[in-house]
Amino acid sequence: MVLRIPSFLQPRTLQQRNMLFLILPTLLVLLVMGVSSLLLVRKALLSQWEQTAIARMQTAAHEVDMRLLRPKRLLMLFQEQAGEKFNRNLSQFLLDQLNNIEGVVQVDMVWNDETGSPGSTLAASPSQMGHMGGRIFRKMKPLEVTPPVYDADFNGQTVSLVSEFKDADDRNIGHIEVKISFFDLVDTMVKASWWQSNRAYLVDQRGNVLTRTAPTVQGVPQTVGESFGVDNEIEEKTLAALQEKDFGTVFGVGMPPVEVSGFYRLHEAPWTMVVIAPGKVAFQQLLQFRNYYFTTIGLGIIIALLLIRTASSGTARAIRGVSAAARELACGNFGKPLVEDRLDEVGELTRNFNIMTQHLQERLQLQQAMSVAREVQQNLLPQSSYRVDGLDVSGCSIYSEETGGDYFDLLPDRRDSHRLSVVIGDVVGHGIGAALLMASIRAIVRCRTSLPGNPVEVIGDVNEILCRDTEQSGAFVSLFYLVIDTVSGELHWVRCGHDPAIVYDMDTHQFSELHGEGLVLGFDNDWRFKENSMDIDGRRLAILLGSDGVWETENSEGESFGKERVRNLLAENSHRSAEDIIRSITEAVDAFRGGLNQVDDVTLVVVKTDDGRIPQ
Repeated sequence: MVLRIPSFLQPRTLQQRNMLFLILPTLLVLLVMGVSSLLLVRKALLSQWEQTAIARMQTAAHEVDMRLLRPKRLLMLFQEQAGEKFNRNLSQFLLDQLNNIEGVVQVDMVWNDETGSPGSTLAASPSQMGHMGGRIFRKMKPLEVTPPVYDADFNGQTVSLVSEFKDADDRNIGHIEVKISFFDLVDTMVKASWWQSNRAYLVDQRGNVLTRTAPTVQGVPQTVGESFGVDNEIEEKTLAALQEKDFGTVFGVGMPPVEVSGFYRLHEAPWTMVVIAPGKVAFQQLLQFRNYYFTTIGLGIIIALLLIRTASSGTARAIRGVSAAARELACGNFGKPLVEDRLDEVGELTRNFNIMTQHLQERLQLQQAMSVAREVQQNLLPQSSYRVDGLDVSGCSIYSEETGGDYFDLLPDRRDSHRLSVVIGDVVGHGIGAALLMASIRAIVRCRTSLPGNPVEVIGDVNEILCRDTEQSGAFVSLFYLVIDTVSGELHWVRCGHDPAIVYDMDTHQFSELHGEGLVLGFDNDWRFKENSMDIDGRRLAILLGSDGVWETENSEGESFGKERVRNLLAENSHRSAEDIIRSITEAVDAFRGGLNQVDDVTLVVVKTDDGRIPQ
């Protein structure tokens, strides 16, 4: 199914067509490509920003984790004493190592008495550890990291690593607590440039803010006691995300978003670092790239469209020039050749138009010359029928082109008025060449018939002259030469390779043919032709001489007209004049051919004789 464009949408000019089918699609493609490229670059820059933000927080978290991991590893050594008697010396060594860790402000190991109440503290005095040498604990609870609290003795914020000792009945028999300065723990993190230049938080899993960017006293981070995720939408989304994932980013509304956040959870403490930055700051590179990209793409599109329009305008002007010249040519005005200054298809169109114009002008001149030749050739043919008492002769030639090679002639004998020569010939080929040869034959035959001699002598001389003329070209002519003697009532003929004449006896309604041996003219100079004769005294005959273009005419189904139809038409119209018989046959041939073009010349001559001796 062919898609048809509504008429109101169809372009009226080439400029409109270029705009509709070239410039606009190009613009759309460039815009789609530009937007697609921008989205890809945006995705890459967002991924890069996310990786950078996560990497910075990961580095800071690693510092905090490492400071928590050192005391944790020492505390894990206590786990190795589970199920054994308490080793006072090893425990004291571990406690000393814990106290020497940077940032640790106090280490306490507390054992409960028999009632379960807190009893002695190992760190209080080495002498107090003697009675605890027989204590056995079966396991230690996992370490807990407490939120930062103010310590009056330390005069600052501390966090504690706490683990309880359990006996075989899972009863609490003591605990160990390591207090660490919160400032020393997060010192590296809060002094980082990314922390100070953005809104940064350290929050626990419930959203409690442990510290943030603003609350510092003389550079020391302070706990703030507020809840994260209640002030705005970005904090709420970030809190929900950090409760599900260990790290990630969250974008606010808009593009660029008003704010973006990144978070990263520590491994050694249940805390998460959160950084919230303005979108314009976080995506500064993206915004700069977007502006640069749109500017570059916009200028590129404008330049491309201008180039396309300039090129199409030149093409449109050239085509309008060809169109104007074509209109003038349609009116018969052959102007100057168009300027050929292009090498593209339009230039090729212009060159072909000039060639076409030149050929058309030459063909018009040739057609005019052919019209003159046709007029001359038609004037060479008999212009009227030959009628005397008892004899009616008529003929016609219908050429398939302007000129043709068929030929007929009616030649009354000037020396013997009772004799009439009828000639019909068919030159091989069509067109101007055959017409020239036909004119030569006509002249030769007319000249020779004006001299004494019987039909064989006439045809022999004509053949001899024609052979000399056609020796190089190889052309030849089929010819039927018929002489009617109105005194003797006889027909004399020589057949030179032409179809036999058809004879219809109007009294007996019988058909016969005028046969005879003979070779085409112009083929063999030494050929001896034979004269044939027939007595027609007292007979009413209709004799038809024709070229093969009559019965070899084909219709659209490839069927030939045939001689049988010619005979039937000759019999049906035998009561009419010779001219009417010819007209009926030519009309029937045209109707049989239908809409097909005539491919061969059609020539007919009809001779009618009346009853008795043909009177003079």
